[in-house]
Amino acid sequence: MNLARAIPEGRVSAELRDLSTVATALGRALRLRDIRTGKWLGRMLTAYLAVREDRLDHLEAPADARERGRAAESVVRRAALLSALAGAGSAGSVTAATVATSETGGWAGPFVLPVAALAVASETLLRSIVHLDMACDLGELHGLHFPPGSERELLGAYALAFGAEGHETEDDPGRGLVERMIGYQESGGPDKLMASRMVSESLLRSAVPFADVAISSIVNWRLTQRVGRFMEGYVPPRLALGKAVQALREKSPESVDLLAEGIWFVFIADGRLTGVETALLTHLLRRHESPSSLFARFVRDESDWLRRLRHMTPDPLARDLLLEGLEIAAGSDGLIEPSEIALVRDAAHALGKPFDPERLAARAREFELGSGAYGSSRSAGGPVTRAGAP
Repeated sequence: MNLARAIPEGRVSAELRDLSTVATALGRALRLRDIRTGKWLGRMLTAYLAVREDRLDHLEAPADARERGRAAESVVRRAALLSALAGAGSAGSVTAATVATSETGGWAGPFVLPVAALAVASETLLRSIVHLDMACDLGELHGLHFPPGSERELLGAYALAFGAEGHETEDDPGRGLVERMIGYQESGGPDKLMASRMVSESLLRSAVPFADVAISSIVNWRLTQRVGRFMEGYVPPRLALGKAVQALREKSPESVDLLAEGIWFVFIADGRLTGVETALLTHLLRRHESPSSLFARFVRDESDWLRRLRHMTPDPLARDLLLEGLEIAAGSDGLIEPSEIALVRDAAHALGKPFDPERLAARAREFELGSGAYGSSRSAGGPVTRAGAP
């Protein structure tokens, strides 16, 4: 990889200055007990968002979708390179410590092994900062700002993208996963889960001397690409669905739950929830007064929901807005499956509205363009299966 090509001229020093600023703030925010309790990732994210809000430059959102795609590609490539270099440096330290311990008959171990452990910990921390910076940059390229207070949303998306959270059973299309993700906002689960998974993964990569340098670089590069694809698949529909829900809430607040149910049925029409779809539903329900009241309606059979659609408010604008939200959900991954077309068509008929397949296809094309070089959210986000799940 050509460094000058991967990172635009003048950007290297800016990246290093930003990382230095963030690292200094984190040094003040983190405590030893955060390391012991596994809360360091959440604490780090809180500090990072505060620093980003106050001190770091924000990106302008390009008006042209193709320009956004090129800018997103540059952001992800830059983050992947930094992550790969961090992985190589950490693995090199472990290899050097192993060789030194072996060559000296073990007497150097007490001196070099703590250094190697510190290198692994530093790499985990640095990679986390790079990923969070990339996620926020990708959001801003699409006009989505993650202010302080967005920790739970980012942690949830990161856990799904990283593969630390996913489906636990084969027969659940995703309700259990969404319930767990919502529950985490109270328990603080994602930061502990992610912290444990990240440290374990870093240690495993460093288990084979010499080969660990190449392995760590490649794994970090691919992982960063995966997180980047996930965020590119998440941000555009997150914005579009947020606007649709807000418009419906202003016109017919009592109909918002019907839209949330409908989004569930659209998402599972072609199987189980993907990681991106899980993150989108979680964000939508996180703002609900009583998410548990909706969980019971997240079933496989949509017939009762279609019946209630027929009896929603007769206001034609409210019905148009609800149908628009369903169309956005169906096209959110840049693909339209026959099962999704059938569901949106049935919903349109229940609402007494004409079904327009061309408009539905146009929705998908919008998100396909918006995802730039990284493809649809279907390729980026699932279906996800939790490690150890059947």
